[in-house]
Amino acid sequence: MSQKFQQFRDLCEENLNPNAHPRPTSQDLAGFWDMLQLSIESISMKFDELHQLKANNWKPIELPEKKEKRIPPPVPKKPPKAHAPLIRDRSLESSDRQRQEARKRLMAAKRAASVRQNSATESADSIEIYIPEAQTRL
Repeated sequence: MSQKFQQFRDLCEENLNPNAHPRPTSQDLAGFWDMLQLSIESISMKFDELHQLKANNWKPIELPEKKEKRIPPPVPKKPPKAHAPLIRDRSLESSDRQRQEARKRLMAAKRAASVRQNSATESADSIEIYIPEAQTRL
């Protein structure tokens, strides 16, 4: 994990160095940080499980039986015309649903940030010069 933080630090320093080639963009840094955040959350969850085991005198915690999750069959590239429309399985666990909603919110936030950054970059980097046609034909 410390190697990942060191790699992130190096990327940040390269981003600040105008002579670096290739120079990482802020989007690269944000993506790398998101991956680090997922790793941190995973480690935190493992520590939470350890604390629960310790509180239970190191006996495995029995989870209530969950309904067997079905893995949907792969979707064909071109759906047949004669079949009825597919209906999504509504038996998703609430935690799965919350995770999916959180992913959707994260992706929407990333898209919005990307659009804002791209529009700011384009307006700052591009200068248009207007030359009327009459002057160009002289």
